[in-house]
Amino acid sequence: AMSEGIPDFVPHMIIDTGRNAVADARKQCKNWCNIRGAGVGLLPTTETVDKDLIDAYFWLKGPGESDGCSRTLPDGSACPTFKAACASRESLGTRAGEPPAPEAGKWFDFQVKQLAANAKLS
Repeated sequence: AMSEGIPDFVPHMIIDTGRNAVADARKQCKNWCNIRGAGVGLLPTTETVDKDLIDAYFWLKGPGESDGCSRTLPDGSACPTFKAACASRESLGTRAGEPPAPEAGKWFDFQVKQLAANAKLS
């Protein structure tokens, strides 16, 4: 569509592989927050399968950085930046035995261990 509207436009993309190693880790695309069962994907590189279209594989968010907080923070207080997506059945911190997720960008030790355990780096 864009290439039709903009003469000589050739789209390129970067694919975020920071959490995509496990196919179908989430059942609904709208669920993006600290997905249970996710794993780190391909290492960042410019060596892609289609260099005419894909410029790089890259970790847009570093493994271990929380995507967002649970209703309750690890210290027991209410999360002031809580988003409903972080309460999906697929999000870490919503099941018994899982620690609550910290605010977005904060270190989430439970998540990084899961991402490493499920990693497929090549």
